[in-house]
Amino acid sequence: MTLMFRVADFARPDFAAYVREHPDQWRGVHGLWDLIEEARANGELRLPREDILFFATPHPHEVAVNSTRVTRVLGSNVWDLTRAEYTARHQLAEIDRFLRTRVPGFEESYVVQSGTHTGVRESRRVLGDYRLTGHDILAARTFPDVVAHGAYPVDIHNPRGSGTVLKRVPRGSFYDIPLRCLLPRDTDRLLVAGRCISGTHVAHSSYRVMPIAMATGHAAGVCAALTVRHGRGPRGLPYRLVQRELLRQGARLRTGPE
Repeated sequence: MTLMFRVADFARPDFAAYVREHPDQWRGVHGLWDLIEEARANGELRLPREDILFFATPHPHEVAVNSTRVTRVLGSNVWDLTRAEYTARHQLAEIDRFLRTRVPGFEESYVVQSGTHTGVRESRRVLGDYRLTGHDILAARTFPDVVAHGAYPVDIHNPRGSGTVLKRVPRGSFYDIPLRCLLPRDTDRLLVAGRCISGTHVAHSSYRVMPIAMATGHAAGVCAALTVRHGRGPRGLPYRLVQRELLRQGARLRTGPE
């Protein structure tokens, strides 16, 4: 789990100068490994992850920080969620202090906003007619009943401590999500979308992100509307009808030959 927050009064030129002088300490949107180790050695930072990760926002003097990590908690347990809030906000304060005291460009910065609650990456998932796997994703697999695509990497945050697994889809490729992943097994007249579609823990670490959740939501909505129009359940609806309507509505969709 992670609590996101935004930091204002960030001096981007000063941070850019630090990165130029220490090119091995920053890769795109994450890094600061040596500074983190120094802070850990001095007892200033107790964070179960190995790097600091932040992104630009529409405001030039602001960044969104994605660096808290709460482990060994369940998103379906209210007591765990309460503990996660407590832990994540303590981590936020530590990271804020670390940035201001050790990272060039953050000397005058301050936290301007945090998430309303800690974000849960994964909890329950539906078992569907097909279960998407990590192999499907890393092989950029295609399916005849495709209704959405994804290209985000396999991105597993260690649920027990530090470390992150990152494996990318082959460059220039993307994988298919079949309509069967949206159909809960042994259940009729029900569709699911977003993070809870049918897939393994590894696959979920890729398709859980917002653009892919939006695409599966679009597909579920179209399929639901067509089942009403044609008077049959989702399994009785030819997937080609769903694909044609998605394409008519402007979805980006690779489909096989008729």
